[in-house]
Amino acid sequence: MRFFAMAGWSMDPKLEMTRQWIMRADDDLRLAELIHKDNDPAYWAIAFHAQQCAEKALKGVLTFHDIRAGKTHNIENLLKLSSPVVDGLEKLNDQAKTLSVYAVDSRYPVPHQDISNNEAIEAIETARKIFECVLNALPDLENLPQE
Repeated sequence: MRFFAMAGWSMDPKLEMTRQWIMRADDDLRLAELIHKDNDPAYWAIAFHAQQCAEKALKGVLTFHDIRAGKTHNIENLLKLSSPVVDGLEKLNDQAKTLSVYAVDSRYPVPHQDISNNEAIEAIETARKIFECVLNALPDLENLPQE
């Protein structure tokens, strides 16, 4: 899925910011999937981009609904804020706990924090579920009418 900016369009700033969050979430999910297809994937990078996908998607839907999240990478907190406006998120809370750890820990060489192939796959699947829930709760951001 791609969300393209269309030349000459004037969009409500809130809708444009929502669209930007969703575009970047989509990019992060695609990057995680692309890295996973590599012969020798960097599992930490997969986990990081999966976390980023979930975070950006949730921040996008919160922006759309004028709900402030503050500066946070905590997927659990973002899920709690988003659950009233996005169906299906509450059932993903346990998986979100793991994603939250990947926001920072996955980027640094901590020996006990090695991420396995199975953990990377779970991170992608959780991010995809969150992303899809968010997309289902938003209008079609690609085909919004011009102002």
